[in-house]
Amino acid sequence: MVNLAKIAVGVLLAIALALGVYGWMLAKTPQASDPQIQASNSDSKSSANVSVVVAAQAIPAGQAIKAEDLQLSALPSKLDGAYDDMPAAVGSVPAVDIPKGAPVLKGQMVTGLALKVAEGERAVAVKVDESIGAGNRIRPGDFVDVFFALRRDGNEIDQSQARLLLSRKRVLAYGAASVDALSSAEKTEGKQQVNAPDNARTAVLAVPVAEVSQLLLGGSNGSLLLALRNPTDMTEPDREKFAPLPGVLAVAMTKGSVATRLEGADAAQAGVAMSSLAGSAGTSAARTTAVRPMTAGVANPAVPRTRTASADPSLPVEFVRGANSQTVRY
Repeated sequence: MVNLAKIAVGVLLAIALALGVYGWMLAKTPQASDPQIQASNSDSKSSANVSVVVAAQAIPAGQAIKAEDLQLSALPSKLDGAYDDMPAAVGSVPAVDIPKGAPVLKGQMVTGLALKVAEGERAVAVKVDESIGAGNRIRPGDFVDVFFALRRDGNEIDQSQARLLLSRKRVLAYGAASVDALSSAEKTEGKQQVNAPDNARTAVLAVPVAEVSQLLLGGSNGSLLLALRNPTDMTEPDREKFAPLPGVLAVAMTKGSVATRLEGADAAQAGVAMSSLAGSAGTSAARTTAVRPMTAGVANPAVPRTRTASADPSLPVEFVRGANSQTVRY
């Protein structure tokens, strides 16, 4: 009996010792045994080291972001819309000024149709309907020729004209559909959008800035027609065969300068008169005198208009009707 009692005491002591060791191990590493605590700790460590793209220097609005304008900075948490990679932000154009050290956010960048306009072009809207817009078969990304018709009154119908105004212009938007969001303007399943191409009232064209004045005059004084063309057709009129339209503003010629053909923003600044666009009488003389260079060291004085002697004894009378004029001899 004594031996059995000793054996039982030894077994109990061994069990107690094992339980004590196990309890000590649990008390030493409590985090390893709780997966929720372990996950929360890892999240807090990662959030404390979030890399966010910030401005290395002040970035003005409207200036494309360059690599040297950015740097990575560690923030406690990532902001909504923040960039975490510098190459992803390079080339974007901010719509607002970004101060030095401020996070660069996607919501601050310019978006929309403006990014689809090439350098030297302007997005111009023209009124359209089913007949003007090729039966509303025009879609964003297509190329069109712009024709215009100028009508005189009933007594001078022979002076009316129709001709090509602008050639191969890219369509940026037609109705609600645009090249930056084509899916938003296409027909949905069994349902058509309110301002889908079939109900379009405007078309937005990419027009070189020098030709915007011509489009404006042609649309306000006549009627336009958009002729749809194959995008692979690259044919355009040879401008060298036609004299350039004289500008409304006179070109300031400096000493030793050579008369040049105005292009781009300079041509847009000079403008174009309706009589020149319509090819009225007297345009040829204006074309020759509008770009006449100055004699070196001598300024061109303003020369008043004078009548020259002519073998024709008839009296010329000029009739002006709005933007149109006609000279008749009696």
